[in-house]
Amino acid sequence: MEVDEWAIGQRIASYRVRRGLTQDELAGLAGISLSMMKKIESGDRLVTRFSQLVNFAQVLRVKDLRELTGVPLPLMPDGKRGHPCAEAVRTAVLSRGHGVTFTTLQDLETLVVRAWDTWQAPSAFRYEAVGRYLPNLVGLAQAGVNTLEGSDRKTALGLASSAYQLARTWTKRVGEYELSLLVADRAVSCACDADDPDLSGAAAWNLAMILSAQGETSQARSVVGQAIGQLRRHLDRASPARLAVFGGLHLLGATEAAREDDADGSDQLLTEAATIAARVGETNHNRMAFGPTNVALHRISTAVELGKTAQALELAERTVVAEAASVERRLTYHLDAARCYARQRNQVAAIHMLTRVHRESPEELRFNSVARELLRQLSGTARATIRADLQPLLATAGLTD
Repeated sequence: MEVDEWAIGQRIASYRVRRGLTQDELAGLAGISLSMMKKIESGDRLVTRFSQLVNFAQVLRVKDLRELTGVPLPLMPDGKRGHPCAEAVRTAVLSRGHGVTFTTLQDLETLVVRAWDTWQAPSAFRYEAVGRYLPNLVGLAQAGVNTLEGSDRKTALGLASSAYQLARTWTKRVGEYELSLLVADRAVSCACDADDPDLSGAAAWNLAMILSAQGETSQARSVVGQAIGQLRRHLDRASPARLAVFGGLHLLGATEAAREDDADGSDQLLTEAATIAARVGETNHNRMAFGPTNVALHRISTAVELGKTAQALELAERTVVAEAASVERRLTYHLDAARCYARQRNQVAAIHMLTRVHRESPEELRFNSVARELLRQLSGTARATIRADLQPLLATAGLTD
């Protein structure tokens, strides 16, 4: 049994009515804005933070969280998302390179590039392939940091930071949030020790990503804001790589601002990112895939987060994603569009977008919580005429009975 996150808002609305509260009153008691309260009850905004869920339960005088989640508390984690490679990755991270014989920096760089290329390319098995790369990659990277000295150690630190950043995104995607936070912190430490401002900015971006995934939006915004401030001091005659990292931080900041319903703050960050993107063009420095295409994709994502469904779809339907350097951004685009179509009850278009996700990376349907919630929603409402198109997606996600 799994938490139906889309139904939580409906249950909150039901208990609010039972208590005789208006949306404005409940928003005040819960410490959120009225507009966010409306989005939660309509399903346009999911309750992703456990602390926020507990807060709603207390305000609504709900003693058992299953009344809001639909499942007993011990069953809340989505056990089906676990990946068989996760334990080996965890062991390698905690071992800190001990027992690993370091070879050469060239070997380490080759492995880092190969693993990142695998992750950012469309594939039916990219989760599996990267999961198998990571234990050896993390062990070798940390062994290099432990073994080398001087300039060679700084090079190893930079490569280790990149390796830990990849570990962060993979562990986050497979639901290993605590491990993801640990490797994100390691990535920041390695970048700082390497004395590389660009890498430090990229590592901060990675740290903010997992904080965001855990529902710590304010902390994520703080990390991004500090990283922007630190990198801004190094912009005199900045290289395209540095500008791309700077712009990428602005895009993440815009998303986090939208999640806190700060439309003006989000728009300001997007505008600055667009100016930077116009200067540097399409790039993939530090594996951040920044450029005009990514700015356009973030305009869609922020509109989705703000509950502006019609605006998000208008943007999506005139955005070409073929130029996106990373398959992850294309997948996010398809999922954002699918979410909007589902809100408008356009089941055919929503399934079409999810089919595109399935085509480029079928594992995404198993491990991406947004995709899984969309599929569950569609499974409960899909008309008989389109269930045949939905069934292969449900089977891939492991959501069939």
